[in-house]
Amino acid sequence: MAQGWIRAYGDEFRFFKNKNPKRKERSFFRKSFTTSLFETTDDTSTVLKTLHWGDEITLPEGIGSASWTKAMVDGIEGFVRRWHAVEIGYLAKDTTDSKTPYTTRLELNNDEYKKDLLWGDVIQIRKREGDECLIRARGWYGKLPARLISETGILDVSFIDVGQGDGVLVRFPEGKHMLIDGGLERTNQMTGKNAADFVDWKFFSDYGDYSITLDSMMASHCDADHYGGLWDLVKYDPKKDEELDCIEFTAKEFHHAGLSTWVKKDDTHKDKLGPTDDGWFVRLLGDSADAKRCLDKTNTDTLNGNWKSFIKKILALEHQTQFQRIGVKAEDLATNKPLPELWKDETACSIKVLAPVTKNKNGKIALKDLGNTGINKNGHSICLRLDYGKARILLTGDLNTASMNWLTEAYGDKIDNFNCDVAKACHHGSHDISFKFLKHINAGATVISSGDAEGYAHPRPEVVAASAVTGHFELDEEKDRLITPLIYMTEIERSVSLGKVSHIKIQNHSNGDGTVSDKALLALKKREIKDNALFSYEERNAFDTIKDKNEKKAFKKEIIEREKAFIASTESEHKQSKTTASYHYRSVHKLFTINYGTQPIEKTRILTKNHYGLVNIRTDGETIMCATMKESGGGWTIHTFPARF
Repeated sequence: MAQGWIRAYGDEFRFFKNKNPKRKERSFFRKSFTTSLFETTDDTSTVLKTLHWGDEITLPEGIGSASWTKAMVDGIEGFVRRWHAVEIGYLAKDTTDSKTPYTTRLELNNDEYKKDLLWGDVIQIRKREGDECLIRARGWYGKLPARLISETGILDVSFIDVGQGDGVLVRFPEGKHMLIDGGLERTNQMTGKNAADFVDWKFFSDYGDYSITLDSMMASHCDADHYGGLWDLVKYDPKKDEELDCIEFTAKEFHHAGLSTWVKKDDTHKDKLGPTDDGWFVRLLGDSADAKRCLDKTNTDTLNGNWKSFIKKILALEHQTQFQRIGVKAEDLATNKPLPELWKDETACSIKVLAPVTKNKNGKIALKDLGNTGINKNGHSICLRLDYGKARILLTGDLNTASMNWLTEAYGDKIDNFNCDVAKACHHGSHDISFKFLKHINAGATVISSGDAEGYAHPRPEVVAASAVTGHFELDEEKDRLITPLIYMTEIERSVSLGKVSHIKIQNHSNGDGTVSDKALLALKKREIKDNALFSYEERNAFDTIKDKNEKKAFKKEIIEREKAFIASTESEHKQSKTTASYHYRSVHKLFTINYGTQPIEKTRILTKNHYGLVNIRTDGETIMCATMKESGGGWTIHTFPARF
């Protein structure tokens, strides 16, 4: 039976018409919106239930073209206005297109542009008109043939370009969401972006919601370049933070590896990672109640550092989050017990936990001491394997040589559990890996998440090469084309566009006497500034909407003459007063090092576009699709190969 959401995009559009609202204002509108579930197709009939934006509904007959739509909520059946609901579907493969079956052109409502949708994209059906559907997808409105919309979702794994760190958002076929890691905090990211921004885009723009709801938020281990982006979500204040558009956040569960940073309270403590017993860490963080106790300084064990602050923020969330430490018992591996699973029987995708591997040490669950602080934190990362149909996707955290050797020992002849179709490369392509272990992974595609100027030279060339030579080899001899292995790097997929500054225009600058006037700072001489650089953003948009050629020409001429006179006057003033201007900037270098500097505006280029290196991995259990957006910003580069398990 078709599923849907309460959405009222038409009401939202009319409310903000001619107002140019900020996105956050749209979120507050969405939160305040209500509609009714009526007993009949008559708005004077009994109201069975008040519905809110975002409510999930069942649509027994789907969305049609009539004014009313039959809907069920909490077992109550009634009717809602069609324009207050959407039916959820997913972009299907286009079996009639032999060249590009995994991408489809969406004809936008204005008939002027087309956008490329990707296999598995969430489609919101707003109305059916014969064989066509009016839809919303990725924040765009347009038309799609009904045959290209499926009721069945697929497994969607987004390897987010978080700069330094890891960030993976998994959308399961049933609609559950799991966010694994988030990169460094935004303040320590060169781009100022991390997984929080992508998740915000996904829920606000793609899904059209005002609230982010994660069924699981997972920190693979307690390193800041993994939980920092999660911290940005849990400490988010919509009144102060202008970056994110959603205004609410819920994490139903928080999964962690157990190893934490602790206040040293006796000589058995090592490297702030807690007490040890004969080479084993014996104090692992547990459930929510344990986490609350461990915030107390008087408790036997007390959390420490930024990790403590992060945990404290999760516990303070309005909607209570359940904590769960996950791992695999070495004793269970030795006795051939099945691997532990998350959400068993809740999703068609099996979520198997492969690491960290714990051992009972004198009655306490313990993790092996693998070496120094970094080796232990990284090595005891959560490792998951997502099994869907014949497909296997391996998410490895920051496994290293020491942990790989320990896993090889613990798994013994069951080490092929790490064999997969797609793998997230361990530790951003660090050289600290076991090449023997990579052979057991034998991935058809490997995704390396790495950042710029992080100080570690990730990914290392030998590791990139090793990921290929240890990967699963498949060749289409007839077409003379390599199918696998494939290597993706978020750092390579990322690109930027730079623009040369001509001048900075300051509007309504105070003259100090109660009056205002426009001012400018010139980065180029008047003769070097091109005519097209003289338009403001609003004027450029107005120019584009003018249809009449003569009117267009006159509009352009008026602006150019006005601005040239303004620039000439400004240049004269600058020469007379010897005016200079410089940018004063702050930049991030080597993870946590902050550099400050200045640069004259005459030598400055600005970032006009940041093309994020997101790597999309999607599968229906039979075919694996790997997709990255082309640097032009339109269209996709797609590779596919068959799942093999």
